Amino acid sequence: MARPRTVRGRQRMYERNINRVRQRNSEYASVLSDPKSRFQSTSSATTDKDNIKTYLERPYDNAEVIAATMREAYIKNGVISKVLDYYQSIPTYNYSIYPVLGNKQYQLENNLQQDYIDVAYGLNQYNIPFFASYFFKMTLIEGATFWYTIQDNTGIGYLKFPIEWCRISSLENGVYRYRLDMSKIKAEVVDSLPTEIQNAYKDYQSQSGLDDTTKWYNNKWYYLSDNAMAFTFDQNALFNGGIAISPFVSVLADSLSLDKAKDNVEIKDKLDTLRLIHSKIPVNSDGVPTINVKTAKIFDDQMRSRLPNGVIAVTSPSNVTNIPLTGSGNAGAYDTINKGMEQLFYDLGTSSGLFGSATTSSNIVKESVKKDANWVYTNFYPMIENYYNFVMTQIKTKSKIPWNIKFIRESNFTLKDDITNFKDQLAFGGSRMNYLAACGFNPIEIVSQLQFEQQVLDIDSLMVVKPTSNTISSKDSANGGSGNKTIKNPVRGQIGRPKTDNPTDDTDRLDGGA
Repeated sequence: MARPRTVRGRQRMYERNINRVRQRNSEYASVLSDPKSRFQSTSSATTDKDNIKTYLERPYDNAEVIAATMREAYIKNGVISKVLDYYQSIPTYNYSIYPVLGNKQYQLENNLQQDYIDVAYGLNQYNIPFFASYFFKMTLIEGATFWYTIQDNTGIGYLKFPIEWCRISSLENGVYRYRLDMSKIKAEVVDSLPTEIQNAYKDYQSQSGLDDTTKWYNNKWYYLSDNAMAFTFDQNALFNGGIAISPFVSVLADSLSLDKAKDNVEIKDKLDTLRLIHSKIPVNSDGVPTINVKTAKIFDDQMRSRLPNGVIAVTSPSNVTNIPLTGSGNAGAYDTINKGMEQLFYDLGTSSGLFGSATTSSNIVKESVKKDANWVYTNFYPMIENYYNFVMTQIKTKSKIPWNIKFIRESNFTLKDDITNFKDQLAFGGSRMNYLAACGFNPIEIVSQLQFEQQVLDIDSLMVVKPTSNTISSKDSANGGSGNKTIKNPVRGQIGRPKTDNPTDDTDRLDGGA
């Protein structure tokens, strides 16, 4: 007969389970660091303009090379890197959440308050301001990015797969799902991968179950679960075999032209500073040198050894008196660079005046910022909202009412005006939560910080309004104001505007608060 477990035995088993979970979580953390670059893209970038033009003729057949070239251009080309960083910094990534009530009747008072806290806390673990900006930047560069969610009791992490390993397979409720090429995975990294991928790799190696079309495609592509998601701005990916390209691929040819123009400037500078010294070998009346070649070489070597940098010696019997090289390079090399930069900014769709170039009006820069922000609101926000809406369906709530997220349409470059717009909406019954979100409060902060300030710190009694012409009455002025007397707050801990101009401790509030 089996021995019944004691309370201490159950506690030891629980502790062992916790230790195993912590060990597994630490393994996931080491995967994310990837010290051996095992998840690095293997495609090589091209630096030849003719090759780029060839690749762009059939972009979806060369998506991996184009993505690698974009990554290299982001590192090497200052214009491309600064513009992509600029796009990444446009949104504030502030967000608000709300219940989707539908056409049913719900009890909104009790359950939804706890549901809001549960959903806000669960969403806070996803560290949206950090990861959303990373999703945005990498998708701009590569055209499509493929992620796998790793979750434990401390938070959320993401494993990123190379573009060569993955293909977008479907669009489910606005979220892109993808399949993974098991032939690209090496045996040395399998133990570091999530359990789902480990099991799929074992099936691929044993060739078992590959005929299941709900899980496999073409005997090597495995359809990952809902823990996997992809991001892309190329909506044609579903019609091009699950392959996507960056919206900025058109800049690659012009960026290489700009690099070539910069090389021409270096050649021109070298020619402008180059000087030649001609040492003539004496000849007789018949034009035959009067000294032998060996002696002439000794004189030539002695002269070359004593010349400074930028001066070249030439020894010959010819009559060469002056060889000026100043201005012999491309006189319009700098103009070529300026025109190349203008074309590059034009391809990127961003005003060059925003980055210090000459402009005839500051309004051009302002309108350019608004245009770029609208592009983000139109293309990035709906995609990222769909993903986090799915995430919130995985958070259990008591009432089981679905919740949605809304990223606040505001830009870091027009933040003051955007917050003012939300503030003005409050006068016409607008959302306070959207206003607080626009000011930088995430949903859990709205509950945690504001409730803590009011109920724990009693911050209204600490931050007493100072007497001004707007806060003191004519009676107070007639008595000479407050003078040096210490003013005690007679309505400490109470909220709302009093019904009378002379409130006391038991004065009723307009909103019924106490």
